[in-house]
Amino acid sequence: WNYVDIARECQEYLGPNGFDAVQVSPVVEHKRGAAWWVKYQPISFGLNTRSGTAEDFQRMVADCRAAGVQVIVDVILNHMATPCEAGAGRPSDGEDVAPCVGWNGSTYGNRRMTGARGWDAAPPARFRHQPGDELAGLCGVGKPTFLCGSPVTTDCSCCKCDLFGLPDWDTDQQEVLDIHYRHLEELNDMGVTMLRVDAALYEDVGQTTRSLNRFPWDFVYMEWWGEYPVGIHDKYIGDYRDVSLTWKVTNQLAVEKDLTKLPNLLDLSYGVFGIDDAKAVYPITWHDRRTDKPVQSMPTYKNGLEFHQQQKFFLAWPKTTRVMLWGGFGFDSTQQGPPGCELGQELCTPEPIFKEDSTTACMPTPTRSPLPAEEAQKHQWICEHRWTGVAGLVGFRKACRGLPVTKVESSGQGRLAFKAGDECFVALVRGTNDRFPQGYGNLGEWSLAGLAVNLPAGRYCDVAALPARFVEGAATCPREVVVGEDGVIRSGSVLEGDLLAIHAGARLAGNRRLRAGAR
Repeated sequence: WNYVDIARECQEYLGPNGFDAVQVSPVVEHKRGAAWWVKYQPISFGLNTRSGTAEDFQRMVADCRAAGVQVIVDVILNHMATPCEAGAGRPSDGEDVAPCVGWNGSTYGNRRMTGARGWDAAPPARFRHQPGDELAGLCGVGKPTFLCGSPVTTDCSCCKCDLFGLPDWDTDQQEVLDIHYRHLEELNDMGVTMLRVDAALYEDVGQTTRSLNRFPWDFVYMEWWGEYPVGIHDKYIGDYRDVSLTWKVTNQLAVEKDLTKLPNLLDLSYGVFGIDDAKAVYPITWHDRRTDKPVQSMPTYKNGLEFHQQQKFFLAWPKTTRVMLWGGFGFDSTQQGPPGCELGQELCTPEPIFKEDSTTACMPTPTRSPLPAEEAQKHQWICEHRWTGVAGLVGFRKACRGLPVTKVESSGQGRLAFKAGDECFVALVRGTNDRFPQGYGNLGEWSLAGLAVNLPAGRYCDVAALPARFVEGAATCPREVVVGEDGVIRSGSVLEGDLLAIHAGARLAGNRRLRAGAR
């Protein structure tokens, strides 16, 4: 997304619908190119990028904060970019040592930044290198093992290695820490209050904290890949990205063919073994986990309605404190960047999200699994966070998060219902997938009439069917549930492949007294 659109999204959708924060991809000047990953290859600490100018970024932060939405910046303190073809190798005497040109015109070369600010210039000596050879990294780390001679990465065995060949900052040097400090200081001064630390596993905790912890961040979390925590990273840097919970949800709601195992969803209390909920951030999906085609075991928009049910459950599940949704774009290649940027272009401008008539260019909410092939491969804005039901479930989450869970119904027929506390209720029906059939066929709509939920009597709005937050005093809703005074549901149903969520704070106006047995 460009910064202008993010600012508008904060004001018109995220803020009014109760989202707490928005995360943006790295904000420093990067390599040229149309691929998504060029933004993760910094070449200076200037703030002019594919997403907009430094002024656009600063206005975005201010506008989002004014709307009640904090900004999480993805910071890269581990490495700089690999050189362009002209800058690769060893320059001859008299040859330009920085022949590569970054997004905003700053030059760079092999393990060298000329910088955009003066203070961010860095010669090869500022990156870890072989003794006597500043153009050779100490070691490398990458596929297939991502290990460096040790059976684990949490022991910092890879901290001095070039990740994917990206020159590794030598944070043992005060000059490097000063550069990082200046960058973080600028972000903090602009009003950025939250950070994601990219490649945190490959950074020396003690050195990283010397620049990172000089500022009063409200929240910091780390890129984490499922390793068992050793207690030092969360103590000094921040919380963990827990990528395992989404796999467990995807498995239960899409992959698992045995419907009798669906109640196992109610046992979910953690993702990565050893990471407490209080120290976890649970993303539904993330930028570098992509597939060209729909893959049922992968949480991706390409799975259509199946994925939407998964993100609805993510929001409705009360045992997790912090979850992250995704608002991305469609692609037919895992390398593609945003719409408006085609592979092979050096410079490009992402297409705007908002049209001239103030509608968005986002894909409509899917109604089948997976998406039709043409739709799944189309290079367009997807905006999963805007799909029907998401905004309503943000309000549900704020009302019901942390409440104790009790099972209400688990018949083993692909239907599951639970309560959170005394005033929140969720029900879902497993869907089916046309491309990856699970073998149980179509389960159909589930009538909830007669189910004892013991909620206060009234007409409830199914907030998982709303396009925006529930507004107190509303008299109508796309889907309603009626609960009698005896706590038994009189009417209401869950569509196949969908999820329903009601809570006492989202009852419709004009409630009448509902006697037991009344219809």
